[in-house]
Amino acid sequence: MMALMNAAVPPHLRSFVVEQDYERYTAIDQAVWRFVLLQLQSRLSDNAHPLYREGLESAGISAERIPRLDEVNERLSRWGWGAVCVDGFIPPRAFQEFQACGILPIAAEIRTRQHLPYTPAPDIIHEAAGHAPILPEPVFAAYLKRMGDLGAQAFTFPEEASVYQAIHRLSRLKEDPSVTPGVLAAAEQSLVVAIDRAPEPSEATLLSRLYWWTAEYGLLDAHARGASAPPYHIYGAGLLSSLGESHTCLGPDVRKIAIDAGCIKVPYDITRSQPQLFVSPSFEHLHDVLDDVSRLLAVSVGGSLALRRAIRSAEILSVQFSSGLWTTAARLVAAGPDLEAPAWLQFAGPLLHSWRHECAWDDTGEAPEGTHWIPLGLLSNGARPETLSDTDWGAMRDPTSGRHFISFASGAHLEGRYVRHMRDADGRLREIEFADARLSLPGGATLRLPRYLWTPAGEINTVRAGAVDSRYFPAVAAVGASVPRPRTPSESEQRLLRLYEQGEDTYRHQPMEIRKTFSDVHGQLIRDYPDEWLLRWNLLESLIHAGVDGGMSRDLAEELRNLEVHWEYRQPIASGLRYLDR
Repeated sequence: MMALMNAAVPPHLRSFVVEQDYERYTAIDQAVWRFVLLQLQSRLSDNAHPLYREGLESAGISAERIPRLDEVNERLSRWGWGAVCVDGFIPPRAFQEFQACGILPIAAEIRTRQHLPYTPAPDIIHEAAGHAPILPEPVFAAYLKRMGDLGAQAFTFPEEASVYQAIHRLSRLKEDPSVTPGVLAAAEQSLVVAIDRAPEPSEATLLSRLYWWTAEYGLLDAHARGASAPPYHIYGAGLLSSLGESHTCLGPDVRKIAIDAGCIKVPYDITRSQPQLFVSPSFEHLHDVLDDVSRLLAVSVGGSLALRRAIRSAEILSVQFSSGLWTTAARLVAAGPDLEAPAWLQFAGPLLHSWRHECAWDDTGEAPEGTHWIPLGLLSNGARPETLSDTDWGAMRDPTSGRHFISFASGAHLEGRYVRHMRDADGRLREIEFADARLSLPGGATLRLPRYLWTPAGEINTVRAGAVDSRYFPAVAAVGASVPRPRTPSESEQRLLRLYEQGEDTYRHQPMEIRKTFSDVHGQLIRDYPDEWLLRWNLLESLIHAGVDGGMSRDLAEELRNLEVHWEYRQPIASGLRYLDR
């Protein structure tokens, strides 16, 4: 099957889109989904944002079965959003670009029953049942798109890639029931080492903290919204999808702090419960906080700070110039002769020039080491370079040599043999191509270039991370992978799975056989799976719904109460029993 491909997915992000192979979900997976969703809907009936339950239904998300993401994508389109299926963690910038396009990336894996209350790895419970229900709220949905757009423009530092990889590995290991304590401890130590080696947090890290404390773990002040009780409404997806923290987050042990831009100074740990949460009086206030944070980014500050961050990041970036030109390159190498008043920029890698949403590749002016230079500033006569007229250009020709020359106020000088030029529809100069060019840069080298495409730049307006034009990236197809990933259960797990299937099939299709079949399944649980609690809960719930009372129901309830103690209260068994009591 082809991967679900929302039409709004930019071509360079398509490699992250995978297929949801629905048939790989087992009866145990479906039982995990159903248990968690039933408990969450019950627990959150008063504490979640008022839109939560209606939002689940509108998104086509039911407790009865794991959602099909093509259906979720279709439902979300009513609110100007869509969904794609991804394989777990994707790079932070890709995640932000998806959100900027109004696309919710949904990891289709589902947590194991061993990690039923919470998993640090992205899963379909968190993504679908956590994020999707609040998207119909227009102010919050607009906040997510703005956050995505800013996140796509925020610079990272190279060392942070190791932190991201360590977090990714640790979250996967914590979800793997077969992992040994030694392997888990080594992964935790690797994360500590990666964090210690990272410098001060980058722009992208600061924005990820804002995202975490709002979209993932945010609370609204219910009193500020006119509600008498409870004091807070949960809207963060991490809380809405966690059986544990959706309850404990409202207790006195978790500090509640009024949110402002200072929250970006507070780091978080995805593998542990959060010791504090941030409270907003409204979704409108989140936009105010985002405004404050955005003023700290290079794209807003500009100047030497933006250039320093761009050079430090060594990543794809885009520079906007006063002439209207956008230049995207693989890396900014240097700005000279100094960052405070640069006369030129040196780029590395492929260069894409964009004007008014039109673009042209620059494969000229490239030195042997693969770098490009762009002189900056006004011309020596004080004119803006894009206003250079044909008359002015004719006057810049040396009649003796036949070569043209351009001098800049900074002292930079360009000369060469004219090949061609191009103008905008309004007459502004867009580019001039030279052959046998010589470019002299103040504080830099004198470069001889067989071909040089000069693009009138002018002053630097702003600098941002990422490509301003998605055509910078080659178009890629979906990788053809599918999730959930194939699993190879042990023989014991296979036998347990058959018991789940047997119980489910009997309840739904052979209700007259429920006493006999459930008795057989229960007997095998007692004999072979004394610690298995979720199937016992399923059997008890089915008996209650079927109106079958008797000794088996009492035995299952008693076994579940004993297993609550056996599992040292780490599993939500008591919560499940309270749900059945109601």
